Amino acid sequence: MNTVQKNNTITKNEFQVFLEKNQKKLGFSDENLKNIIKGLRKKKITKEKLLQFYLLCVKKIENNIVNQKNKHLTLEEREIIEVMYELGFKQIFIAEFIGKYRSTISRELNKNIEEVEDLQSTVSYKKANAYKKIKIYNSKKAHRKYLKNKSRSRKKAILEKNPNLGKAIIGLLRDSRETSQNGSKIKIKNSPEIIAELSKKQKIKGVTVRISKSTIYNNARSRKYGFTVNDLPYGRHYYKPDKKGKGRKEISERKKEYSIEKLPDEVKKKESTTHFEGDSIIGKAKGNNNTLITLVNTYSRFTFIERAKNKTAKSFVEVLDALEEEIIDFRKIFDTLLLDNGCEFSDIEGIMKSCKDGETKRLSVYYAHPYASCERGCNENKNRQVREDFPKSTLVETLTDEDILNIAIRINNTPRKILNYRTSLEVFEEELKSKNINTDFLDKYRIKKSKYLVA
Repeated sequence: MNTVQKNNTITKNEFQVFLEKNQKKLGFSDENLKNIIKGLRKKKITKEKLLQFYLLCVKKIENNIVNQKNKHLTLEEREIIEVMYELGFKQIFIAEFIGKYRSTISRELNKNIEEVEDLQSTVSYKKANAYKKIKIYNSKKAHRKYLKNKSRSRKKAILEKNPNLGKAIIGLLRDSRETSQNGSKIKIKNSPEIIAELSKKQKIKGVTVRISKSTIYNNARSRKYGFTVNDLPYGRHYYKPDKKGKGRKEISERKKEYSIEKLPDEVKKKESTTHFEGDSIIGKAKGNNNTLITLVNTYSRFTFIERAKNKTAKSFVEVLDALEEEIIDFRKIFDTLLLDNGCEFSDIEGIMKSCKDGETKRLSVYYAHPYASCERGCNENKNRQVREDFPKSTLVETLTDEDILNIAIRINNTPRKILNYRTSLEVFEEELKSKNINTDFLDKYRIKKSKYLVA
């Protein structure tokens, strides 16, 4: 590799000697060299430009210039173009010298060359055309223009190009619909992932483009398009609390016959469509207060929410009796039921015995291990969704029967990723109809279609 000693305080005479000495290494013809020397004598370039040009020549000799074709021109390269253009170099030589395409130099000069009057002309001002016009290229001005154009050339955001999509996203995030029975308003909490899937399947009315869930999250954080993080179902991400469990314990001797370990293989493989998980939700721990009973179908995630008088075994049996009276084909829908070890689920015979015929078995009951809520994960997840409308330390007595029904309607009419973005009500009803089971009891859970979705 050739090396050249650098001189950061080079003069024009020294630069001329440097060029003559390294003419062949730089690839200058005699005509190019004469143009440079002529320009130096006419004092057309400043000391800064001279130094910049000199340092670039040194780099070229040392083979340190990196070929940056297909890259934008830098300020340094524009300054070199300015010097070489003033000295009369051809565009093809300038392009080869700084490692760019000829078309790049041509476009740069055509866009930024200006015609100005030659104030350094030696022609008498009394003569016609004394101040003739000359073409100049200003590197700093050209670079400022480039930066300004670059700032404007950003790609328009998808919500800027599609205002209808933005309105639909706001509407679905704040989706409030009427129920079929009492006409009360229910807020359906559509997540960004659900909205993204709806756009992918082109189910959003008046919208043909698709949007990703990450785009919706980013726009919610930026607060630019009318919706914020507060409009998302859980605000920010849901973090499961890190609690150390007490460890799994053995099921009591009385319930060992009904242990989760004895569940049918069909249920263990999650192939059963008639398996339910049950639990109770209390308002306040102290006192003889009402509780909420949740029964979740593990296949469709359909959730029954009923009021119990108190946390006793008798009250839970009364809830099951009421459901059996309401649902004509109760025994075809409820086959197995998995519960925890709470005192309200202690009446094993009362739970299994039919209220219509005391000698008939209406379902089979099983019990999870103590302190092993993960064995009923589907039910625990639905309990968390119930808590969104029923916070802890709130008495169940403050909820009307309509309020409890509305919580169940919201949960059963929210699309779920695990159900291929369908609702629990849709999947549960489809399964029942495939077995020719009467579905009239589901009418109270129906809700009107959103005006933002295709009918």
